[in-house]
Amino acid sequence: MKKIILLILLAAFPFVFSQAQFFKAGIVGGLNASQIDGDNEGGFTKLGVNAGFISQIDLAESWYLNFEILYAQKGSAPAFNAFKYFKIQADYAEMPLTIKYHDKKGGLIFGAGLALERLVRAKFFNEFGADVSEFYFIDAGKPKDWNLSGILEGTYMFNPVWGINLRFSKSILPYRIDGSSQFRNFGQFHRTVSVRTIFLFSALGGK
Repeated sequence: MKKIILLILLAAFPFVFSQAQFFKAGIVGGLNASQIDGDNEGGFTKLGVNAGFISQIDLAESWYLNFEILYAQKGSAPAFNAFKYFKIQADYAEMPLTIKYHDKKGGLIFGAGLALERLVRAKFFNEFGADVSEFYFIDAGKPKDWNLSGILEGTYMFNPVWGINLRFSKSILPYRIDGSSQFRNFGQFHRTVSVRTIFLFSALGGK
């Protein structure tokens, strides 16, 4: 599945660039607040980095295509409890592709899309803070190398180059299988809220 998605993206990009009238590039950075659906705990208590590069290509007057390459830290870290405390850290290289609508009169931007994600590393820490990943991530419970998430987001641009972004993402596919999970097919799924700053530092083309 991941190969099919990559081929579609690669095939679509030459057409998109040929039709584009305006191109912008920049950087984005902020925080992830994450939880894992299926670890039988709740709360967006795992904090991590969300940072990388961003590009925007105009498709029409108020619509554009947004592509990013990100380093994103996800996972789960329930509030401390001597009997239940643990921490899961899952770091990803992400490639989100979103379609966005820009209300240029008000500076608001709304977007939706998908993110292809490649696992960089996964760690499990027990109640003593010890890394016990080799005992936790075993057999069918090993994290999958690739994942896919759905994205919904909103952005407010203070000016043409600087804005703040709020993004919600959730795994479409389970990142791993756990026998104690109460979700479908014993899967565990990342759920993340991101707050980020966007800075656009270059633009090519024009109308």
